[in-house]
Amino acid sequence: MAELDKGAHYHSCDFQVHSPLDPAWKGLGKASDEERRTYARSLVAACRAIDLQAIAITDHHEMGFIPILRAAAADERNAEGELLTESERLVVFPGMELTLGVPCQALLIFDAEFPDDLFALAQNALAIQPGEFKRLDHIQSLVSLKIELDKHSYLKGRYIVFPNVSDGGSASLLRKGQAGKYIEMPCEGAYVDGPFAKLGEGNRNILAGKAQEYGNRRVAAIQTSDNRSAAHDLLGKYPTWIKWATPTAEALRQACLAQESRISLDEPALPSIRIESLAVSNSSFLGPIDLAFNRQFNALIGGRGTGKSSVLEYLRWGLCDQPSGGEDQDGETPNYQKRRARLLNGTLAPVQGKVEVRYSLHDTPHVIRRDSVANTLEIKIGEGSFAPISEEQVRSLLPIQAYSQKQLSDVSVRLDELLRFVTTPIKAQLDGIESRLEEQAAIVREKYSARERKRSLEANRAQIILTRQSLDQQAAEIRKRLTGLSDADQKLIEDAPRFQAAERLVTGWAASLTTAIEVVRQSNRRLEAAKATTQQPPEKPEAPELSQIAAEVLSTFDVSLASLSQAQGALSEAIANIDDPGGPWGAWRARLAEFNSRYATAAERSTVHAQRLRELAAIEGQITAQQTEIDRLSIEIEALLEADAESETARSEIISLRQTRTNLLAERCKTVSERSNGLIRATIKPGANVADFVDALKDTLKGSGIRANKIDALSDSLVASNPLQAHAELLADLELLAVHHDIHGGDADLPKTPFLTQVDFSTADSQRIARQLTQANWLRLSLVYPEDEPVFEYRSKENDYMAFSNASAGQQATALLSTLLNSEGPPLIVDQPEEDLDNNVIQEIVELIWSAKHKRQVIFASHNANLVVNGDADLVIWCSYRTIGDQSGGKIAGEGAIDMPIIRRAITDVMEGGEAAFNLRRQKYGF
Repeated sequence: MAELDKGAHYHSCDFQVHSPLDPAWKGLGKASDEERRTYARSLVAACRAIDLQAIAITDHHEMGFIPILRAAAADERNAEGELLTESERLVVFPGMELTLGVPCQALLIFDAEFPDDLFALAQNALAIQPGEFKRLDHIQSLVSLKIELDKHSYLKGRYIVFPNVSDGGSASLLRKGQAGKYIEMPCEGAYVDGPFAKLGEGNRNILAGKAQEYGNRRVAAIQTSDNRSAAHDLLGKYPTWIKWATPTAEALRQACLAQESRISLDEPALPSIRIESLAVSNSSFLGPIDLAFNRQFNALIGGRGTGKSSVLEYLRWGLCDQPSGGEDQDGETPNYQKRRARLLNGTLAPVQGKVEVRYSLHDTPHVIRRDSVANTLEIKIGEGSFAPISEEQVRSLLPIQAYSQKQLSDVSVRLDELLRFVTTPIKAQLDGIESRLEEQAAIVREKYSARERKRSLEANRAQIILTRQSLDQQAAEIRKRLTGLSDADQKLIEDAPRFQAAERLVTGWAASLTTAIEVVRQSNRRLEAAKATTQQPPEKPEAPELSQIAAEVLSTFDVSLASLSQAQGALSEAIANIDDPGGPWGAWRARLAEFNSRYATAAERSTVHAQRLRELAAIEGQITAQQTEIDRLSIEIEALLEADAESETARSEIISLRQTRTNLLAERCKTVSERSNGLIRATIKPGANVADFVDALKDTLKGSGIRANKIDALSDSLVASNPLQAHAELLADLELLAVHHDIHGGDADLPKTPFLTQVDFSTADSQRIARQLTQANWLRLSLVYPEDEPVFEYRSKENDYMAFSNASAGQQATALLSTLLNSEGPPLIVDQPEEDLDNNVIQEIVELIWSAKHKRQVIFASHNANLVVNGDADLVIWCSYRTIGDQSGGKIAGEGAIDMPIIRRAITDVMEGGEAAFNLRRQKYGF
């Protein structure tokens, strides 16, 4: 994917490629001009085929083929026949392979845009005759080579020399007796014929600056392929990846000076998650902004008040990064939310500014648009259309890890900052767990409501059963007193309870059928929905078993639905039979009616017991009604029998998910410890933060009369040993009191509450809770869990740790920034990190930046030249005032990399106080 920014990027290079004009060329012989043009086109195509992005044509003392190759590269076309853009073309560096009188060989490479008409002058400067190859015996050192070249203004600053440092042979500078010439050479880089890996350990140590005999002189080495054949058999076989913004000799020199981050002998790893660009439609301070960011290290520089922080805040706001909360109690911690609000309200809202951020996830573009006035937020993914999105969704999908000025120093004193430091790299995983926790909480609420109803139904049924038992006894006593009846009437009286019981049974059967058919209908609807979501197998991959699986699934659904349909039909028929007067249901109703008629006649015949019979009839009617209600409640309770188990299962799933989150945080803390270079010992205390739970408890018990110090003591008890276990025990006690409130209304004896008793809650306290706490309130409270709390310690010396908050601000920031730079993760944005750092650790941070930018995108705003220059910023964004001396408005004055003169000048002026000030300091230091 083409990079959009103006910074430095890696290019796959081979700087020793020869042409048919080279004396040692294999093939073609003395080729004609047309053959050379044909070969040039084939060379361009061969480079494209192996993704070789830049080559140097370095024939021995010859430059005649370079214009031919340049023309071929300029004429390269894409698959549609269109000319490639300049940024897409093969980069061709002009050069020569020199055989010097040092003696050694060296590659002389010029700017990629070095004019063709200066080639002959470059050869003349070294007394090279075109078409004639001989050693340059008058060049006895690399110093003299530079002197000869710098005599000519058209060459000075437009070339770079790479001496040969291969193992053995007369061409290499690394031979016995050459140490002095190595030490004095004005070269920052050197080259190896073939792979660097074959270089001996001794020569590697020399190049690494580990050889005292060679002045501990460190030099960057590039590997080359030395291709000399039209078959391109060696072309790009041993490439070197070199980073530049513009393909110049100065860019190659800067790469050699920053070899850790600008030269790679293997294909470099680059962050796959990055911010691509920021566009602000308008801003009253900076005006419109359109910035493309480098995927590695970006540095914003400029005087104070020129807009560096504004750019970062616009970026963070566009990506919905949540700043920390308000001031600490000491009033010293900056309120980042208020500061951002002032910035947005003061610079965006007045001009109806809109912010658009392009963010790439594994080369998939995501675009966020945010309107400061309409307060709208939209996202576009890939080739899709813009659609609304929430701030939390943006943070989850497109994370960043960002810190404002001095914010790193707040991490240890603010729990939310400490937690953010730990969780940001794993936010997507944590959000996934949080989403599942919310789902399980909804299930718990649903199942607990069923459980609560089941308890209520059971209490009602128990009360009705008690009433029914009393009525049974009353009816039995009345029957004992019914004497002097005929045998037939006596039998009718005795049969009455049996008929009533049978009628209740028949009524229950009818209700069961009605319940069963509803269950079947629901199951049928769910199966139909499940079948509807079953997709057909894809065309690719071609796998017949996928069709077989799909057919099996659909067949199973069809069989199941057919069975349910059959069951529903059978149940419907059975229910219809209830109303059939010719069937058994009708026969039973006729029998019952006939019995009731005879019973009523018998009662009328008995004038002596008329009153008692009327009382018995009334009681038996109540018994029937009560039993019908008991049966109805039993059916409802039966349907809720699984509520307890399902509620506990859902709660168990919550506990399991929370444990998974704890394990994830613990693993992350372990990673933080490892990546802090041993400065931090990070651990996790499960459930140690009970603040939210205690606040919820206080709110629930408000008005109960429980004293505040009681709840505070309870809070201390929760965290004293095992917070999660104590939390569970407390909830168990509170649930007993909540159920007591709803079922007994506080009149019956209180249940035992062992945890509350243990923490000195009296019986009176429990009674106050029971009067206040309902099951509904308890349910809400029970879903507020103690949170895990990260604990950071600082290593003051070996195996000796102190509380992280007791370390100095500089120690804290160094440890935290070291961890951030050692970690893979989302883009890292820090505003002026040097304000949190001690000067003596800046170089350590610089070296961490070299490796960090291969793992994550880094965006700093800084006033520190060491971070920007020695840290080798791949893109420098230079902010300045719109009008010099007037600090009411800023602007983006320039963008680029340090290999560009305008950027070096900006860095010198802004960060060093100008060239004169820099030179004066250097003189005073005695360097």
